Order: sequence, then C-alpha cells, then structure tokens
Amino acid sequence: QDLEILLETTTYHGYPIVADTQLNIVIGYVSRNDLIRALKCARDKHIDLVNASRVYFSDGLMRTNAGGGPISVSLGKFVNHDPICIEPKTPLAHTIDMFTKLGLSQVLVTHRGKLKGIITRKDVLRHIDYLKTTVNGQNLF
Repeated sequence: QDLEILLETTTYHGYPIVADTQLNIVIGYVSRNDLIRALKCARDKHIDLVNASRVYFSDGLMRTNAGGGPISVSLGKFVNHDPICIEPKTPLAHTIDMFTKLGLSQVLVTHRGKLKGIITRKDVLRHIDYLKTTVNGQNLF
C-alpha cells in the first residue's frame, strides 16, 4: 500500500533503493514504470497479495508468511542493482559528459555507498542554461 501511495502522490521517474533508511546504503534503483509494471504483475499472478503484503527489492521468489500472515513478494528482477553513481565532488564537466555520452536520465550521488541525492538530466540542463545566462556569477539579463 505504501508503494501505491508513493506512486499516486509523487511524479518522480524512479526511486533509489536503500538497504536501511537510517544508513541510506544504495542497493539499487527502480524506475517508476518498472515499479508500476512489477506491482501489476505481482497482483495479476497472486490474487492473495494484499495491501499489507511486504515487498522486497532483492532477488527471490514469492514467499508466504509462516505465521499465516499476508504473502510477501520480491520485485528484485525489476531493480537495477548496479545504478550509475557519482561522488559529491565529481566535476560538473565529467557529470555532463556522462549524461551526454551514456544517455542517462539520472545519476545517484553517493558518498562511501550512502545516498546523498539524485541528479537528473533536467537538473543538468537547467544548470547549463543558468551558466549560459551568467558570466562570473553576474546575471547577463
């Protein structure tokens, strides 16, 4: 249910997957479209899947709760377990080069494996436009 609420209340194109919300260790990335497709596929295949079902982003099969609780599901096959990441000190020129040459939509910003943020293609384009309209920090218009 939390995933469905997230999809209904946000317009993000994808979501980083972290191992622990306190540590923010990146273990993957899932696109919005893949997440929607994965949830639909899980519901179509398993009618006993309920809003209280637990979702895992590691590889594996559907599991039943030994205590008779709701079924849990793994969406690991829909996750990019090796997303492209950069460090906070990565030069802007290198980042732009990566977006251009690799056709990226986003990169995760990590420091020692911990998620610090996300840079999207739109962020890069906005910054390039900003740089075009300024000289030495002075607005040209």
